[in-house]
Amino acid sequence: MTRYTRLFERLTDWNNLVLAAKRARTGKRNRESTQRFEFAREFELWRLRQHLLDGTYLPGKFVTHWIHSPKRRLISAAPYRDRVLHHAVINILEPILDRHFHSHSFACRKGKGSHAASRQLQRLLRANKFSLQFDIRKFFPAIDHVILKKRFRQLIKDQQFLALLDCIVDASNPQESSLEHFPGDHLFSPWERRRGLPIGNLTSQWFANWYLDPLDHWLTSHLRLGGYVRYCDDFIVCDNDRGRLLELCQSVPEFLNQLRLSVHTERLQLLPSGQGRSFVGYRTYPTHRHIAADNKRRFLRRLRWMKRALTTSRITAEKVHQRLMSWLGHAGQGDSLPLIRKLAEDWVFVDGRFHHFRSPSDG
Repeated sequence: MTRYTRLFERLTDWNNLVLAAKRARTGKRNRESTQRFEFAREFELWRLRQHLLDGTYLPGKFVTHWIHSPKRRLISAAPYRDRVLHHAVINILEPILDRHFHSHSFACRKGKGSHAASRQLQRLLRANKFSLQFDIRKFFPAIDHVILKKRFRQLIKDQQFLALLDCIVDASNPQESSLEHFPGDHLFSPWERRRGLPIGNLTSQWFANWYLDPLDHWLTSHLRLGGYVRYCDDFIVCDNDRGRLLELCQSVPEFLNQLRLSVHTERLQLLPSGQGRSFVGYRTYPTHRHIAADNKRRFLRRLRWMKRALTTSRITAEKVHQRLMSWLGHAGQGDSLPLIRKLAEDWVFVDGRFHHFRSPSDG
């Protein structure tokens, strides 16, 4: 396998840092942290570059909060300067990783994403009689730092760039507890090994994909299972042979143990393809797909909150419109027009004036 060099030189190139700053501010121009950085952008980038070159760069502290939908997770926001650096790192890594990642992996990658993953699953359900879905237990909190750093070194030779990647990993804040023993561990192993990546970092998403890439190649190249799709830690295997899929209920957890990961065995379900699968926000069947029930419930809660927030000026009409159009774009990828029309009947928002957003049922 080719190992890449001279990446740190490209990372600290001024044009790369400027591009990273532009990408970091996308959709966040009105935030105070963005405006402070942008006010003195040239100086901030120069200082960041100097810290990188002289080896004095240190990540800042995260701002954290818990979310409880669709499940309880700790969200961590890095300081804005660090987010600019994360973009600079991914600018260099993305084309390299994209060449090496398996085509059946859909998270984060250009030309793929959740909609493409759902379409791929539908094609697999049409071509196969059965499907088996896996969900990794506490994936981001469980990612082992030693194993992840070994993955870095299998692909990268540049020592300065590796030191920076290690620094980003080492700066991860404490995550949700995921203490678990694996084959070969002694009593204190779970406490001795550092693990966990912050959910919210751009680098965490790419590192997580990198961490699971061996699974993709093992399933498709070693076991020769072509009916496979993965989006981050959620993956589905399809096949016409029910017995083959039953064997995976044991072999996949054994393989993941090598990465110090475990699956929710109680959620393993081998189903006929006609029963469909809940995956990346859709309920997908061989013949159609629609918005998953839990996604619909979350949207209705957001809709009620936006109505209240608009009346008290906690959100602008423009923001409401953006969020509605974003959800419509997601829902419109499936066979959800009747649902959209039903929900859109009540899309009237008030902030001292009446704002009526045109719905599909209006025209």
